[in-house]
Amino acid sequence: MPRISKQSRKFSLKRQKGVYKTPYATACHMAELVHPFITEKSKILDPSVGDAVFIQALIDRGVNPSQITAHDIDVEKIQKLHLMGVHAKCTDTLLNDYPLKDIILGNPPYKSRRESYYMKKHRKELEKKYGFIGLYNLYSLFVVNAIQHLKNRGILCFIIQDTFFTNRYYYRFREFLLNSCKIVEIKLAPWRLFHRSDADVRTAIILLEKKHTSSFWESKQLIEDRKHQMRLIDRLSNEKEYKNPPKIQLVPQIEYRKMPDLKFFVGVPKSIIRLIQNPPARFGDITKGGTGISTGNDGKYLRLAEEVQNDSAWVGFYKSGQRTPYFYKTPFFIEKDYQKNAKNDPKNFLVRNEQFYFREGITCSSVGRKFSAAYMPPGNLFGVNANFFFDNDEDIFYSLGFLNSKLVQYLTRKVIHRSNIIATSFLKEIPFIYPSMDQKTEIVTIVKEIVLYLMKHQNYDFSSKAEKVDEIIFDLYKISDKIKDEILDFCSNIMDFS
Repeated sequence: MPRISKQSRKFSLKRQKGVYKTPYATACHMAELVHPFITEKSKILDPSVGDAVFIQALIDRGVNPSQITAHDIDVEKIQKLHLMGVHAKCTDTLLNDYPLKDIILGNPPYKSRRESYYMKKHRKELEKKYGFIGLYNLYSLFVVNAIQHLKNRGILCFIIQDTFFTNRYYYRFREFLLNSCKIVEIKLAPWRLFHRSDADVRTAIILLEKKHTSSFWESKQLIEDRKHQMRLIDRLSNEKEYKNPPKIQLVPQIEYRKMPDLKFFVGVPKSIIRLIQNPPARFGDITKGGTGISTGNDGKYLRLAEEVQNDSAWVGFYKSGQRTPYFYKTPFFIEKDYQKNAKNDPKNFLVRNEQFYFREGITCSSVGRKFSAAYMPPGNLFGVNANFFFDNDEDIFYSLGFLNSKLVQYLTRKVIHRSNIIATSFLKEIPFIYPSMDQKTEIVTIVKEIVLYLMKHQNYDFSSKAEKVDEIIFDLYKISDKIKDEILDFCSNIMDFS
């Protein structure tokens, strides 16, 4: 059995709890954001106090400790807080009621329902209280709980994962936020913020004001959303940029309601937003396909090329993609008689979209910050990543160029889906503008050349040809030079900006 290092055990323990230490500078910045709303009578809460960094930040700004309440389920942490003069209580914030507050701030735990022992243990109780938004992650439950325990016009300031921006599972959560709050500010925190806590999580600082809950105010929500301007701040490089962020947008809150699935965006130009909101067509309108075979046990059913030695009973198997644009030779092979395996192992060896098997098409990467699409020759099978098929040769190669373009990279990672996972359904949402015959022919010619050269020379440098495809796509979508520069900059620094 392999040895596990102390660092790995430490990392694993933190991941189990979903709790990461907030840097003091970030806690101070969040305390600064809520400070203008604090009066001598304000009641303030940190609902998952942890190491009390937010309590300290508030006190350092002159807030009276007697105005502050701290919750945590760890009795040792609560005992230490009494020395700071705050009202500390060992309680389960999500399940136990408490008085309404004027200000709630903090860093709730990030843990998905699949990984959280707490969520599994209390599933029925949590479902009863929070089932209306879906039980997907602890942080979303803490946000809802906090809003429910704010007074009218109370202020919430949390730092949470930004997965809720576009993930379809968080649709009802986004709807709840829009219906119950004015979004004062959303700021994308530096992506390395929690690296000191051994965590690679992308987070956003949200500042919300609870709307009035009376029926009169509910009828005025859309009017309020049209009037209210959200302050949206794009991904910061470091904590020093909190005070003077390089890129700020003021956007009416109603714009979030116009987005497909109420997706949230930050730092996206208005023309791109309009394209997403009102596309002439979507990529899904011109293609078919989806996921293929899930073996349930790759070690059992897949072989490497050298193992099958050109045996005709085995065919190439494209799974997950290799983030290699345009073409790559798959290292994996699977038995051509896949029906035999499906029959012998029906619970694990799953077959989907069988009508597309062995067809020429496009196979896409499914995991990673960068996205790419590759040509899949006829005679192969494919896995559970996104795979697309078309009625003619030209549509395959045009779509291959389109999917690998910088514009699609930007749309996919910046607006449509902000996680490491890309599925068929997300790619089908991409706005699609039908090219002219000349534009289509030019891209098809270029892409065919790229694929042909890559088939012969794996290390072929196709960058200049790819840039030409980008230029044609930019022209087709009428992307201005300024926005083009933004897109190219984003794609060149995708780890920092996404």
